[in-house]
Amino acid sequence: MLSLYLIVGAFAGVMSGLFGVGGGVIVIPALAAIFLHNTMIPAEYEMQMAVGTSLAIMLATATSALYAHHKRNAVRWGMFKSMLPGLVLGAIVGAVIDHFLPSHYLQIIFGIFLFIIGLRMALNKRAKEGVEGLSIRMIRLGSVLIGALSSLLGVGGGALLLPFFLRCQLDMHEAAGTSIACGLSVGIVATLSFMVTGWFSMVHVPMSTGYIYWPAFFGIALTSTMFAPLGALMAHKLPKEFLKRFFGVFLLLMAFDMLFLK
Repeated sequence: MLSLYLIVGAFAGVMSGLFGVGGGVIVIPALAAIFLHNTMIPAEYEMQMAVGTSLAIMLATATSALYAHHKRNAVRWGMFKSMLPGLVLGAIVGAVIDHFLPSHYLQIIFGIFLFIIGLRMALNKRAKEGVEGLSIRMIRLGSVLIGALSSLLGVGGGALLLPFFLRCQLDMHEAAGTSIACGLSVGIVATLSFMVTGWFSMVHVPMSTGYIYWPAFFGIALTSTMFAPLGALMAHKLPKEFLKRFFGVFLLLMAFDMLFLK
């Protein structure tokens, strides 16, 4: 199992630095597949454990990636401060909802979510010319919804925040860097919430705290943190349009994996 966690972590780290997605779109499908063969984790809690562990891992990965983007002045801290209260509130709400959702339904929701976001990015949908950025009120409302969905789906916010920031007229590099900063705040609150809600489950999983499975956390966090700066470096070397299309195709592949995972 350890070797699998290390491989998943390396790939997730590169994707986190490259797209600002926090690695969740890779880690959750991978953990869901691995947990199928882990007899210590009950089937009814597989997705909750995958989501909770992914959020915890994201903290280590996002911290490393955020530092790399900050050095390149690719983080809009003013936007981050405007969204922070809503993201925190939404993250708590999402974790509570996740606790009561059956694992199978959560898997389907996650797959559909990836498909919609991936399709839009792959088709390279752009805002119409002359359209201005969103108002502060809309940004704050969007932050609550994004925080809730990010916590519910365990993606740390990046897969939702990246398209949202592009809609707010940020370029690809600033959108990726700022999404990591916002995703980190979501991850901190959501991870603590998953620990608390997991304590109320009927079955205790060895080597876990709530819905955080520590063997997976340490294995994936180790290599994801090491490889996140490589992804951030690649993000500033590759063409923006290529990044957007590649990101979309990748999410579509992950959606297929989640919707048809047995």
